[in-house]
Amino acid sequence: MGAVEIREEYRIALEVCPTPLMLVSRDGNIVLCNERFAVLFGYLPGELHGQSVDVLVPEEIREFHPELRQAFFEVPTSRNMGTGRDLYGMKKDGELIPVEIGLDPVTPDENALVMVSVLDIRERKMSEAKIRRAIDAASSAMVMIDEHGKIELVNEQANRMFGYADQELIDHKIETLVPHRYHRKHSVYRTSYQNTRNQRYMGVGRDLFGLKKDGTEFPVEIGLTPLDGADGRLIMATVIDITERKLNEKNIREKNQELERLNHELTEFAYSASHDLKAPLSSIYGILELSETDLENGDIDEVRTNLSRARMLAQRLSGRIEDMLTLARADHLDDVLEEISIPDMVREASQAVQGQSSQTSQLTTEFAHSDPIHSSPTRLSAILENLLANAFKYSDPEKQQNKIHIKTWDEGEVMKLAIQDNGIGIPEDHLDKIFKLFKRVANSNEPGSGLGLALVEKNLAHLGGSIEVVSSHEGSCFTVSLPQNRKAPATDAPAQNLEVAK
Repeated sequence: MGAVEIREEYRIALEVCPTPLMLVSRDGNIVLCNERFAVLFGYLPGELHGQSVDVLVPEEIREFHPELRQAFFEVPTSRNMGTGRDLYGMKKDGELIPVEIGLDPVTPDENALVMVSVLDIRERKMSEAKIRRAIDAASSAMVMIDEHGKIELVNEQANRMFGYADQELIDHKIETLVPHRYHRKHSVYRTSYQNTRNQRYMGVGRDLFGLKKDGTEFPVEIGLTPLDGADGRLIMATVIDITERKLNEKNIREKNQELERLNHELTEFAYSASHDLKAPLSSIYGILELSETDLENGDIDEVRTNLSRARMLAQRLSGRIEDMLTLARADHLDDVLEEISIPDMVREASQAVQGQSSQTSQLTTEFAHSDPIHSSPTRLSAILENLLANAFKYSDPEKQQNKIHIKTWDEGEVMKLAIQDNGIGIPEDHLDKIFKLFKRVANSNEPGSGLGLALVEKNLAHLGGSIEVVSSHEGSCFTVSLPQNRKAPATDAPAQNLEVAK
């Protein structure tokens, strides 16, 4: 059979085939192509015959094409070109069209030829583009992986969520988006899911976390949908960032705890109002009844005495109510931090509490912190006044001299303030009760509501601080810790001393 007869035979075969086909020789010349092929690339029937196949190759890769063609003819095998990448053919007018190409070697006699089949995939690409636009428009992050866990598709929301550029995640393992400590488990979960392949949510009963490119972890919810693709079994994962939801849940839990605490305080408040406030009111009522009787009998001096007692009880009752209101308001203060001079605030607090005790005490100070500090003036003033009031109030009348010493120092980013006295002290078995509402455990006749230390602890909690107490029959020492978010000074601040005699 001659060469012309071979070409005629192939010409008939190519013309009846519905697929665009062409025959190419080893030297890269087009031997035959059917009419569908010519029309696809914008040529007239027969116009491509004898031309180099390179006229159909985009210009940017045309110089490399002869080398690739030669490599194929050295090891001719049937295969599809472009697996894993986009291929384009160039029409006569220079337009590039996306194609899929199949290569089948043909070797009649001693002539080496290759049969090239070309599929126009423009419609498929348009459909894929529409699908991609729809996926990119989704409000949720979407990641598609193959059965081996390799990422094949990522929408714009997923790129933004995880901090990657477009196409940067393609061909990476899905574990790239999973915190490192979960990699081993995740590969097991992924394999197990491939065996069941049912649509479901991941993480039921456990917390899931995603990993951003910068290493940041964040809580997520993940929905899995199995897909069957041309290249195997795929999984579409829908990822939702639930950071805000988790934060809201935390806020709700904290508010519930706060409500429980306030409810407990309200219960104690109601108990105190019905028990502790009732007694002085009953006493005032009884005194007024006696005063009426004394008025009828003309005993004016006794009336004056009784009215003085009633006034004292009313003042004590008013103070008790004011203490309760102060405690209630403590949760609603605006915590505006300002620069505060501790020496100035101690001086003001000591002056404010003078006259609250029948005992006299000598106050000395030793300031070795970095002044000024940053805190809430209202809260810190309440803390100092209540601690100093207790130190003055519960002095020991049997001791020759009552002393109160205030000392401050820095510990890293925390300012420490200790108030030490040589008063009557607190029994050891009562130390765990002194910060509770309406608890007065000191053996003293000094008036008080039992709310001072509760108010101290509440204000410290709002400032992120804490308080410790050590006490014995020799006296008590209350140590306050106030975070300052600053470095401790390289050297101790010059000590300042203040003596206030009361």
